[in-house]
Amino acid sequence: MVADKKRTGREIRRHALPGLLLVLLAALLTGCLYPNERRLENQVPSTFYLEATQKAVEQYRKDTGVLPIATKPLDTPIFEKYEIDFSRLMPRYLPDAPANSFEKGGLYKYVLIDVDWKPTVKLIHLGMVSKVADVQHAVNRYRDNFGKLPLGKDLGNGYYLIDFQALGTKEVQIDSMVTNQLLPLIMNAQGEVGIDYAADIATILRNNPSANVPKDTDPRYVMARESMFVPVKSFPYALENGEPRLLPQ
Repeated sequence: MVADKKRTGREIRRHALPGLLLVLLAALLTGCLYPNERRLENQVPSTFYLEATQKAVEQYRKDTGVLPIATKPLDTPIFEKYEIDFSRLMPRYLPDAPANSFEKGGLYKYVLIDVDWKPTVKLIHLGMVSKVADVQHAVNRYRDNFGKLPLGKDLGNGYYLIDFQALGTKEVQIDSMVTNQLLPLIMNAQGEVGIDYAADIATILRNNPSANVPKDTDPRYVMARESMFVPVKSFPYALENGEPRLLPQ
């Protein structure tokens, strides 16, 4: 009986060992081959991180009289211009950069809007930036090869849809971080590719009656104030009869 028990124990351990090794191997692959980018907190926007960064920025400004932002070229688009420099906040105002920030291998850049009167922390989704950059490279190659732009439908005011068939690729659309709609990519007459946020802007204004757009104000600013995200890689808009319209550049 004792011998049978010992033999059974050895058999269980022998059969269990391959399974245990597989589990350990999977853990090693998950942790080593796909480190920070696979961690959930690096991929999800978080009000906790936003609020903590907002408090740190406000205290830093109170103590120093300036904002903790990186130096950018003067022609940097306005919604990308005031990027937070976390090295100025650590460790006195923040113990570390947010886990979902680019600095920690995450998907988000932290930026400020309304810096002149009410600096407010917002997010840039780097996946959106990457998709626009990929299409921009394709448009540039097409122009270099054929001496013209891959123009699709004329949207007016110097903007066009992109002829993805001419580029030899499937149509690229952007998943909105604000309304879960699919946003089209467009380009101006100079071949600069951007995201058409008209659907996002219209939805936010429709769902938020208090989101007033003052006269001669670009509604992109209202969109940014009403959400966690800035309209990165965008073009200027104006409201015409309550609807967002692309402005000539």
